[in-house]
Amino acid sequence: MKRFLAAAALLCAAALLAPQADAAGGQRVFFMAAQNGSGENGSVVLTPLGDQTRVVINVANAPEAAIQLVHFHIGPCARLDAKVLYPLRDAVDGSSTTVLKLPIATLLSGGFAVNMHQMGKPTVYTSCADIK
Repeated sequence: MKRFLAAAALLCAAALLAPQADAAGGQRVFFMAAQNGSGENGSVVLTPLGDQTRVVINVANAPEAAIQLVHFHIGPCARLDAKVLYPLRDAVDGSSTTVLKLPIATLLSGGFAVNMHQMGKPTVYTSCADIK
């Protein structure tokens, strides 16, 4: 029940915040939509850290103890380029945090997508967010 309530809270927060800037114009939040019947909806949070950006991924309904690969690709999700542009730390139990050595403006400027897929099955996408 706790996991369900946490997932519901996460989804509500993502839906209310994505995509928009915070009051200071810094942090950006984007909605990750489940793909291939995974039920893995969640969020991507980009936080500027000067010339770097912290990328935090949280999705609900990830398989317990699952490790999933997460990357920036040229997007959008509907026409994802298969080439990995910026790899992120693997998601464990639906969560990943990475600091990229890129300013947030770079990540917001190019029509990118953040994609999550099953470990060992790079064409089985579980969740994706358009970054725009």
